[in-house]
Amino acid sequence: MRRPPATTLRGWLSGAGFALLVALLSFGLRDLAANVTAGHLRRVADRQAALIEQGQPLWRWRLRQPHDLVAGRAFGAADVQRADHGLRIRSRAGTPFELGLPISVMLDPGHWPLLTLRGSADAPFRLGLAWRPRLEQPACLAWRESPVAAGALHISIDLRRLRWQAADGSACAAPQRIAMLRLRLELPAGASLRLDDVALRRETPLPLPTRPSLQLSADPAVAARQLADPALPAAPWIALPAAASAETQLALRQRIQWQRPGALILPHGDAPAATSEPGGHGWLAWIGALGYLLVLAGLAIGSPPQPQRRWLELVGCLAGPLWLVIGLHLGLRLSLPGLLGFTGALLFAAQAEWRQRPASWRWLGDWRAWLPPFALLPLVLLLIAGYGGQHATAPTPGRVLVYLLWAVLQQWLMLAVVLRRLEGGRLSPALAVLLTALVFALMHTPNGTLMQLCLMAELWWAWCFRRWRALLPVAVAHAACALLMEACLLGGLLRSLQVSARFFL
Repeated sequence: MRRPPATTLRGWLSGAGFALLVALLSFGLRDLAANVTAGHLRRVADRQAALIEQGQPLWRWRLRQPHDLVAGRAFGAADVQRADHGLRIRSRAGTPFELGLPISVMLDPGHWPLLTLRGSADAPFRLGLAWRPRLEQPACLAWRESPVAAGALHISIDLRRLRWQAADGSACAAPQRIAMLRLRLELPAGASLRLDDVALRRETPLPLPTRPSLQLSADPAVAARQLADPALPAAPWIALPAAASAETQLALRQRIQWQRPGALILPHGDAPAATSEPGGHGWLAWIGALGYLLVLAGLAIGSPPQPQRRWLELVGCLAGPLWLVIGLHLGLRLSLPGLLGFTGALLFAAQAEWRQRPASWRWLGDWRAWLPPFALLPLVLLLIAGYGGQHATAPTPGRVLVYLLWAVLQQWLMLAVVLRRLEGGRLSPALAVLLTALVFALMHTPNGTLMQLCLMAELWWAWCFRRWRALLPVAVAHAACALLMEACLLGGLLRSLQVSARFFL
């Protein structure tokens, strides 16, 4: 029997080693996502514990900018603008209008029944409330029996004592869970009031939990029965199951927040540390962003030797975006220092590419470069068949265009910038492709399942780019796969396509 040539055996061993390394990285990405998510839940619980220890409300709206309200405006004939220490709301027509209070999690007026308002008014006005237990359910409405006098506002409304009615006039029970809350106001035309602070409070302070109130089961049915236990305190300490993935932790968090909105949700084995929300250190972000931009400017102006320059350019291009994503600095709104750092990284990458003209890649490529990147589409269809969500939502033309441009930008950074510099750094082609795919996956932290999918997809797309040196076919295939997953896999295999702190919303 003939023995296989040594070169063939080495090839098989190299391939097996590469596959094993990819598998280990995939599991490592899952653990990274779980640890980042656990750290986020721990910080949230620590801030809640600090509020409970200090006797402060868990739900509070400090109104300083119009975007502190839902939609950044009043619903009705009223204008909203900044005031000295709050928001100035002026009635245009003297008719009722509403102000939506943003709710990131469910409110618990069953245990925090007192709604307090602070501010001032230049005329008497009527005050009411509208709330929904779920966003898709009808609203319940009530007006305060007596008008609010002009002058300084120090109002406390017991939500249990208002006469709640539905839109059809039928009676509503006092709220136990609130998913949407709006203030209803009626001022004389031209009159205004200033709102500084709105909060849900308790009549008596809560003790800080000293031990877990509940070790939550990973089984949804068992967890629902555990959370329905009436013996649980208003703010129970709930420990999540050990070794839970990022998606499992957030799914259990959602269930807990629906049934026990005031709970301190902690990973298994952790305890709340009563740490206050960090504040007053915005200057650190500015120092970091400006220092990063100065380093990038120095690299752009300087001329280090070519071998070192490739690595310096690689670090310079990636440090800002990776810090933004993995450091959970990309939230609902991107801060100005974060925006400056991200923009600076892209401009530096563009300048580095300009210096390396002529480029060793093309935008379009010939017809042979277009079919291979789309080989992942059948795999996406198989995932949809096995793990698709209940409802598919077709993307709008605007969404398709925006995501296509975003995919072009991502693949330009990954392939034209990152991969080509790794290729010039005396790495084997396989290792250069693997590191590029790993960076692409890390750019999607802490969305664990999405990170694993990105690792696998970019391995193929980076290989296609190395083979044909054409960028646009890969970007279009990337956009097609992502939009298909967004339309059909959300609510099934994927929680969302969001990354960084936006993944927790």
